[in-house]
Amino acid sequence: MAAPSRGVVVAGCVGAGLLAVTLLGGRPNDGPPLDPRSDGPLGTSALVALLDQLGADVEISVGLPDRQDDIALLLADQLDEEQTDDVMSWVRQGGTLVVTDPSSPLTPEVFGTSDPLAPEDVDRGVCSLGALDGVETVDGGSASRFDTGRGYASCLGSRDFAFVVATGEGDGDVVAIGGAAFATNDRLAEADNAVLAAALLAPERGTRVRFVDPPIPAGGGDKTLYELISDGVRRGGLQLGIAFVLYAAWRAIRLGRPVRETQPVEIAGSELVGATGRLLERGRSPDPAAEVLRDGLRRALRARLGVPSHAPPEALALVLAERTGVDLQQARTAVGDQPVTTDDELVAVARAVSSVQEALR
Repeated sequence: MAAPSRGVVVAGCVGAGLLAVTLLGGRPNDGPPLDPRSDGPLGTSALVALLDQLGADVEISVGLPDRQDDIALLLADQLDEEQTDDVMSWVRQGGTLVVTDPSSPLTPEVFGTSDPLAPEDVDRGVCSLGALDGVETVDGGSASRFDTGRGYASCLGSRDFAFVVATGEGDGDVVAIGGAAFATNDRLAEADNAVLAAALLAPERGTRVRFVDPPIPAGGGDKTLYELISDGVRRGGLQLGIAFVLYAAWRAIRLGRPVRETQPVEIAGSELVGATGRLLERGRSPDPAAEVLRDGLRRALRARLGVPSHAPPEALALVLAERTGVDLQQARTAVGDQPVTTDDELVAVARAVSSVQEALR
């Protein structure tokens, strides 16, 4: 079989490298949805680039609009009450706020929303906003329509409800748009989406546009820790608690009558001493066997009678006979150090040790 040519090998290596980059590389600039720094499909970095090309001064740092800003874009409303009041105060001083979050309290009442599974383009319809003269159709995804009753102008809808509604607030304006999908990277180039964004956010060169990214309040708000926990986490914790109670109840209940269990056999002290003596006796070593029996008894008696460890066996025998009533001769046989040379003497020692243990009990 002929070896593959060098070109095939090189092409295979290049293909494998591209596949590895595709699988492992990912998209390093993908960020949260509607993030102006994200290059992902749901990001809005393309909108930032469009405004830059139109000569607008775009500000995407964290913060609320100030006097230097002409237009503020609120893609997703994450403002608390205090921040909302600050933004509205800025609007009343002459600023223009563009809100693309239909759930925001800054927008008019929502009249209806298109099916997200079957989105339709939003046609121009009735339009009283002169800035949107060039807008005919917008691909708004799951687009919402607002009630036009509070607004002084609207576009992309009818006289009663529209995709874009402008409301006056003091010396400024709040322009509500029924969704931010038109401004995302994957939709900005569709239909007249870019025209809509340019008309509202960069009406002329030098316009300062701020993407509103509110700072997280430090210790603000009046909600308790329990109120900050989502309902899903609460339900999950409740289910775990119920499961633990059921498991504990199942493990704690013993069904049926109590079962008698065989208790371990207790070996009497005298039998243990005799068994130990017999084992040593079989080794034909009566004196070491006797010493083992005596040594164990001496340690027990010293701890119980309070006799020092350096006291001689004779003194221990005297204390034992005095305090327990054991015969002195038997006490000497049990704890003394007399040599044991025969089996009979070993048996006598074992019996004396057993008698002393019985007396102690």
